[in-house]
Amino acid sequence: MEMVTVMCALTSSTLTLAGLLQDPLVQLVMRSDKVSESDHSELLHRVKDTLTARTVAAQPKPLPVAV
Repeated sequence: MEMVTVMCALTSSTLTLAGLLQDPLVQLVMRSDKVSESDHSELLHRVKDTLTARTVAAQPKPLPVAV
């Protein structure tokens, strides 16, 4: 018997934490790794916070204004 797992291609504007946690492929990996939904959710929030911090850090700093 062949097992087929389908993960819908989502755009970043439609991808939500709840949607990601309901994705069949993500659920399969979580079950195989014995990761709870709350632990996976916490990890995704930490990743989001880290990416946000990197974006802010990468913003160009304004040049000082000479007076």
